[in-house]
Amino acid sequence: MNLLYGQIVEIASEDGMRVGKIRIAGAFKKVSLELLGEAQIGDRVLVCDGIALSKDEPVEPPPLSEQPFSTPILQYSNTPPAGLQAPNEAPTSPVQGFSEPNLCV
Repeated sequence: MNLLYGQIVEIASEDGMRVGKIRIAGAFKKVSLELLGEAQIGDRVLVCDGIALSKDEPVEPPPLSEQPFSTPILQYSNTPPAGLQAPNEAPTSPVQGFSEPNLCV
């Protein structure tokens, strides 16, 4: 089962069925629009195995002034944060902080 979003670029009737030419990632595919009676050119639709299943309604995000939290800007440095100390001895593994397991044979 392949679920993809595409945009209707053309609508036609073939053998009494509504079909649409859908652009999906730059390619075109002919799909049945029978489940979407109200579909129009320019609509984004969810397509599964040659059948348009639903229309994708655009959702606008709320204005920044109404968003409850802002994303903090993360700053990275090579020094550990205050309160953390670097280990006193070098790790035995090439990956810092991990040691090789002891294997019993």
